[in-house]
Amino acid sequence: MSISSYLFRSLMLERPARSKSLAELTEDLVVTGREITTTITGAPDTPENRQALSHVIGIERWGQRRLRVALGEPLLVEEYDGYRPGQEESLAQLQAAFQATRQETLSIARQLQEQQVPVDLTIPHNSLNELTVRGWLRYLTIHASWESKRVKK
Repeated sequence: MSISSYLFRSLMLERPARSKSLAELTEDLVVTGREITTTITGAPDTPENRQALSHVIGIERWGQRRLRVALGEPLLVEEYDGYRPGQEESLAQLQAAFQATRQETLSIARQLQEQQVPVDLTIPHNSLNELTVRGWLRYLTIHASWESKRVKK
C-alpha cells in the first residue's frame, strides 16, 4: 500500500469514523443520500453524468458485499465492475438505482447494529488494505458524496 493510500485510510476514513457509533455513521449515510439525490435530480442525461452515477452505484454495491462479510457471508475478492450498472441505463434509471442502492446500504448498516457486530472488525479493501466496519461505512459515505459531484446540471 502506498503512503498516500495509508494516509487516506488513516486520516479520512478510520480516524473520523473512530469517534462515531454505527447509528451516527448510518445517519451520515442518510444525510448524504439526501444530498446526492438533490444533486442528481434534474441533471441532464449525458454520457458523463451516467458514467459518474454508475460508478457511485457500482462502488456502493461492491462495498455492500464487503460489509456483508461482517454479517457472516464469505469474502469475495473481486473488483467493483460486476456491480456497476450497464451503460445502456438512462440517468433516470440510474437515479432510481442509486436510491435503491443507498436504501440497501442503510439496511445493512442497521443489521450491523442489530447484530452488534464489532465495529473494529476488519474487512479487506482492494487498494486500502483492511478497513474496519466503521471505516467501510465512512468510505461509502464520502465516496458517494465526492463522486456524485461529477454529475453536472
